[in-house]
Amino acid sequence: MYRKNWNLLGLLILGMIVYQFVFPVSAGDSCRQENESVGTVIIATVEGDSHTFGKDSIATAFEKEGFEVINLGDSISAESLAATAKEKEADFVFSSASMSTTMLHQIQIEEQLKAAGIRDKVITGVGGSLVTQAWADKIGADIYAAGPEDAVFKAKSTLLNGSIPGTHISANESTSCGNCHR
Repeated sequence: MYRKNWNLLGLLILGMIVYQFVFPVSAGDSCRQENESVGTVIIATVEGDSHTFGKDSIATAFEKEGFEVINLGDSISAESLAATAKEKEADFVFSSASMSTTMLHQIQIEEQLKAAGIRDKVITGVGGSLVTQAWADKIGADIYAAGPEDAVFKAKSTLLNGSIPGTHISANESTSCGNCHR
């Protein structure tokens, strides 16, 4: 019986260590300068869509984790989103679409970021009630966010790994999981 509990305790401690590695900075972290930002996130609901609950939840999660968040609001054009991302030198551009008719504007965001010459300098994320990983892949978005925690986790993963999510996070680059680090 005690051996079982020790195994559980070991897993809990390991989980806490992994959590601290994945989320090293939080809004209340006293080691971070008060005005120091983890990264800049531009976030908006796409043109023609006024559903903001999910977008606002994600914006709040990013703020809590120390990101500078520029929340443009609802029904924002792709051109405006790209212009703001360029002006603010954003690290991330997240868009939300909650209707099948407005999801197409997420394609326009990818195109406008390319036209502005910054697509290769920003990580794009998409979400919304009908948005899926398949949709994100189809339009060329870097991150599909199923919710606030997912968005923050994947954004921080890109900062830690220096790459787009899709592989696991490993503290030891010699680790072989069969999919990467070969």
